[in-house]
Amino acid sequence: MLDGGNVLLVTIDTLRADRLNDAAMPALSALGREGHVFRTTYAHAPLTAPSHASILTGLLPPAHGVRGNGAFRLDQARVTLAERLKAAGYRTGAFVAAFVLDSRFGLAQGFDRYEGVDDDRAFAADFAFAERRAPAVLAGAEAWISNRTASVQPWFAWVHLFDPHAPYDAPGSSGSNAYNDEVRYADTALGEFLGQLRRSGTLDRTLIVVTADHGESLGEHGETSHGLFAYDSTMRVPLVMSGPSLGSGVHTAPAAHIDLVPTILDTLGVPTDAALPGRSLRTADTGPPRMIYLEAQDGWLAAGAAPLSAVVSGHVKFIDLPEPELYDLETDGGETRNVYSASDRRVRALERALASIAANPSAVHAPPRDSDTEKRLRSLGYTSGGARAVPMDFSSADDPKRVLPLYERFLTVLASGGRDADALRALVDARPAFEAARLVAASVLIESGRATEAVSLLEPVASIPDATVSVRERLGAAHLAAGRPDRAVAMLESVVAAPLASADAWNALGVARAQLGQTKQALAALDAAVSLAPAAGRVRFNRALAHLAAGDRASARADAALVTTTQPDFVDAWRLLATLSHEAGDRPSAIDAWRRVVALRADDVDTLFNLAVTLDEMGRREEARAMASRFLELAPRPTYDREAEILAPLLARQ
Repeated sequence: MLDGGNVLLVTIDTLRADRLNDAAMPALSALGREGHVFRTTYAHAPLTAPSHASILTGLLPPAHGVRGNGAFRLDQARVTLAERLKAAGYRTGAFVAAFVLDSRFGLAQGFDRYEGVDDDRAFAADFAFAERRAPAVLAGAEAWISNRTASVQPWFAWVHLFDPHAPYDAPGSSGSNAYNDEVRYADTALGEFLGQLRRSGTLDRTLIVVTADHGESLGEHGETSHGLFAYDSTMRVPLVMSGPSLGSGVHTAPAAHIDLVPTILDTLGVPTDAALPGRSLRTADTGPPRMIYLEAQDGWLAAGAAPLSAVVSGHVKFIDLPEPELYDLETDGGETRNVYSASDRRVRALERALASIAANPSAVHAPPRDSDTEKRLRSLGYTSGGARAVPMDFSSADDPKRVLPLYERFLTVLASGGRDADALRALVDARPAFEAARLVAASVLIESGRATEAVSLLEPVASIPDATVSVRERLGAAHLAAGRPDRAVAMLESVVAAPLASADAWNALGVARAQLGQTKQALAALDAAVSLAPAAGRVRFNRALAHLAAGDRASARADAALVTTTQPDFVDAWRLLATLSHEAGDRPSAIDAWRRVVALRADDVDTLFNLAVTLDEMGRREEARAMASRFLELAPRPTYDREAEILAPLLARQ
């Protein structure tokens, strides 16, 4: 036991269990020799957000309610490890490497510091940035952990490394085995990080727990990555625990992510919750036999495939699908021989166990999605349809094994940038239930000025009774982009009345009402959008425009200023801030804002003209002449003849 000790939890994304060896991961293997290695550890889902929700709450996915990436938010009623340790007197910090774990998805509960992609100033100008390399994440964690000005209270730090995740492009990669290069890159960075902390004495009273959120198929069972199946290639993960006076050992008894919360609390001497389904691994080798629940919901959420649930009991794995699967993991570790038989008595017991776990799933909670969320998830190869009710009947055609070829084609499109609308529409033609492909195709069509095509793609499914909120929301956005604000309002009013309404839906509704001249209603909708996504620059900028339409220039200026703070490359916000500052008589602020516009758009001749005139008015002649010269060099004629005449006396002056 390590009463009152510190805790360092490291989760490495997309790390297979079989990479825990000296050749692939020398640093993590060395840590394992110092402590405990659990050879048979299972994740409960092969996706980042659901898996981390289980790691941090100690709950199974049906209980915590996060079933996929991007479309779910952890309910505040669920208690995280950070909340438990904070209540026990710990300071808490999290340092995550990918947008899929952004605080908007609910995992920041209980953390004093939650450093994500948007907190990394090295990437502040790149609003589409979606992941950080291991050294950047670990540098932030090391600074926080080693902060000597902090109180002497114990600390809990969670560090998430994304590097083994596709695309496999580690710095210095030879390309011969790019996945292994990513694994080695993450291991090297982790080893250097632990070495620094060890040399400083920071780890003298620290429990270290290292695991992965899930593995990677690498072509096994036809799956190139992860998310669709629940075979051991994606569900078995490494688990290493080390700490002073904890001893060492190698354990083969089954372990699972839901065991991490009770194990950490037990090791620290912090009271645990008897209602948690996991158990402390301090007694892993002596505990009674257990069943471990697994699920893979991405096929259902993305493509309308049958939801996959599975259970491991001893050396047997049962996968409940339209074409059921049963594997003897002791004799068939690669899960290549399906020995399922409907008459097998083992199957009945496993089916009952699955039914019991899934009997009362948690309510679904949506994240405060804004217009950049889908693009950033798409850049990581993640996207899903909206949360939807599961129908009672599926056929063999809906089995994920049958949907696999289309799913793989979809991932290929995403990996190439996700902008091939025709390829995405072909997937929809082949499988109309492929909602993720339909939604991404619609977004690409809207972004490329083909909004009427997006309307045609979405309308047939938006009219059915069980159409998801995501489909109806995207259709409203398509109507808006197609110049039909009245139809957008009609669709979006029903969307925002639903419990899963997003910031994006409220934002589109506000813009549509503003275009119809309904300023008061537009502001109300945009207020709701800002409350859901206060850091979303486009949402707040739209509210600034609505304030301006209502004649409230002070509020418009305040919103524009906030946008430039959270999103410093937002050119339109700088332009608006400059104009409103100038109107308010604050010429120095106007000049500063116009200079930011020119720094971002060197050929913005209107801003160059405004700068020249305003600088001249303030007596800053040399600066004014410089701006006027740049204007005359860039401004097209005869469009800007009048402005050139205005500036001519300035240039003629000595």
